[in-house]
Amino acid sequence: MNEQWSAKIIRTSNGYVVSTPSDKEDCETDEFVLEENDGDPLRVHEELLWELMDYFHFGGSKHDKERIRVIREKGEDYEPRG
Repeated sequence: MNEQWSAKIIRTSNGYVVSTPSDKEDCETDEFVLEENDGDPLRVHEELLWELMDYFHFGGSKHDKERIRVIREKGEDYEPRG
């Protein structure tokens, strides 16, 4: 396992680019891209949070006393347009 625990997050016009130190000898960093979806504007932000929780191992598991989750909620004052 990589002992360097860091992540560099760059916000782009259509998502995020995340760079982390690589475990591979021939590569200094690993990068992955999270792209926005026009039909679901919150999805890319949810994916970023899940990826960070997974990478840093702080989300917990269903067997833990408590764990962190990413949950969507409806807005209390939301009124559909139409």
